[in-house]
Amino acid sequence: MTTASKNLEIINEKKMFDDLLPEVIMTLQNKSKLSEVPQIGDWLKKMLHYNLVGGKHTRGITTVISYKTIEKPEKVTEHTLKMACKLGWCVEMFQAYCIVLDDIMDGSSVRRGMPCWYRRPEVGITCAFNDSLLIHSSLFEFLKTNFRTNPNYMKMFELFNETLWRTSMGQHLDHVTGNRKTDYSSFTLDRYYTIIKYKAAYYTYNLPVSLGLLLAENVDEKIYKSAQDICLEIGTMFQIQDDFIDCFGDEIKTGKVGTDIQERKCTWLAVQALQRCTEAQRTVFKACYGSSEPAHVERIKRLYEDLHLPQIYKHQEKAMYDNIIRQIENIPIEAARVLFKKLLDITYNRQH
Repeated sequence: MTTASKNLEIINEKKMFDDLLPEVIMTLQNKSKLSEVPQIGDWLKKMLHYNLVGGKHTRGITTVISYKTIEKPEKVTEHTLKMACKLGWCVEMFQAYCIVLDDIMDGSSVRRGMPCWYRRPEVGITCAFNDSLLIHSSLFEFLKTNFRTNPNYMKMFELFNETLWRTSMGQHLDHVTGNRKTDYSSFTLDRYYTIIKYKAAYYTYNLPVSLGLLLAENVDEKIYKSAQDICLEIGTMFQIQDDFIDCFGDEIKTGKVGTDIQERKCTWLAVQALQRCTEAQRTVFKACYGSSEPAHVERIKRLYEDLHLPQIYKHQEKAMYDNIIRQIENIPIEAARVLFKKLLDITYNRQH
């Protein structure tokens, strides 16, 4: 498949996926449980629309692509694709739930080119915390409405809970590692890879891919193990890319302002810098990292450039790509190889 045809496929998948959102919101807004408190229904509609519209919807679309690629072609129908999209919107609600809380924790200002939800004048931090619970509850309400008769419903339910547990573990590690003032002894590659495995890789790739497999019929059990291993590898690449984009990305393309330096995050760039810097450069790093002063932020970026981290990043991204390709080629099931190559191609060399 050519690059142009791959891009067209993604565009078509995204249109089909995005077109279903009004139905998703309407289904939740019209729940009988809200009949006595219609103002909650109106707020839920506004809040879900704000936090689900925009962005690439990569995780939701990955659910659809996973189902469509693994399922037997004769079983892929308009109805089953719609169900895959509904399952994908559950993933996007999971993402929105995490984002609302993450933006509060990180003190972020912009998300997808708009003010973060908690920064809306009619919302605020207290309301946003409760809204995150509304999103979380809506996810499971929508999942039950559409999939409770599916034989894999409980596995889907448990997968969301397990993913939330793992993601919360990663968030905790991320917070405590970056909250040690000028002590950077924990900024190691081992700690970094543990953080991103739990904080990002499980819910960015393993969750949507596993859900797509659960929706398909008679999936070979061997695929599940291969799926988790490779999803975690692609998820690691994804987060390293995120770290780089947060620092060097185009804010117009990303739709958000990078804040990793100001928040003293344990990122790939920070870990690499500490491994390579001289004592003088380490002094600069300790003086400027974690500061919100624009001059300090720019000094850290200049330090990264002095250490040639952009070039090292491109080399590592390519090395990770080659390693994942080798793993994919060892999978004995063709449909699985096709799926993982699709996901890798979507992820590799991304700019936002």
